[in-house]
Amino acid sequence: MAYLRSSQVTRFLLTTCLIGGALIAPHAQAGGLEVSPTTLQITSKQSADGITLRNVGTTPIHAQVRVFAWSQKNNEDLLTTSNGITVSPPLLQIPPGTSQLLRVIRTSGAPLAGAEETYRLIIDEIPATTAAPAAAQAAIASSEAPKNGAAGGLDFYMRYSLPVFLGDSNDAPKTQLTWALQKSPKEWTLNVNNVGAYRAQIADVLAVLPDGSKRVLISGLAGYVLAGQSRHWSFPAPDSATKVDHFEAMINRDVQPLHVSSP
Repeated sequence: MAYLRSSQVTRFLLTTCLIGGALIAPHAQAGGLEVSPTTLQITSKQSADGITLRNVGTTPIHAQVRVFAWSQKNNEDLLTTSNGITVSPPLLQIPPGTSQLLRVIRTSGAPLAGAEETYRLIIDEIPATTAAPAAAQAAIASSEAPKNGAAGGLDFYMRYSLPVFLGDSNDAPKTQLTWALQKSPKEWTLNVNNVGAYRAQIADVLAVLPDGSKRVLISGLAGYVLAGQSRHWSFPAPDSATKVDHFEAMINRDVQPLHVSSP
């Protein structure tokens, strides 16, 4: 089973990005390729959904698309080969000013009620000189996990990573997270454990002071915490004179107070 740690991906573009630290982008664009939406939710009543890839540049775009199951371990994202979902077409050639619908198809049974399956689509934009030969086409179609800025052994211009969720999380109750803070004179570490059945997207972690003012601890998107997993983030310790009343963060686009325990 091939796998990829997110730290191994070079020139990696997180297309589930934040704009102004508050609004999830409905689409992402880098170079001539525009991708929309940047997050896909396939419910138990659906067998497929779609992503639109649009070439807003002036030259043709060649790309490959592969699917990996997404898990987490030791504070890292892991991508493993999987047949749980597939895409059509896996190889793309998009002329300037045109769009291509990428179908994302569930090939396994629907997730159990109260459960969520997590995947990522890896879209690699391939140089046209590399994408043309038949041998290169075979390499592009490879299901091996990308390594060190290569796509099946090929160079690429840009890499997009889009999360895909299978399940009915939109109908689920609020996330179930437990928070803990570890302090040292120079550094604080915020730990979160997701004890619920669905993912939590964490962004804009703030310390709220007794006078109501706020100190930014983590700006923008911190990342996802998948169901049953833990993550942690470290940041410079505030001045020793700073007193924190409570913490808050944006969790799945909703600003919430954090109930943080401290040893």
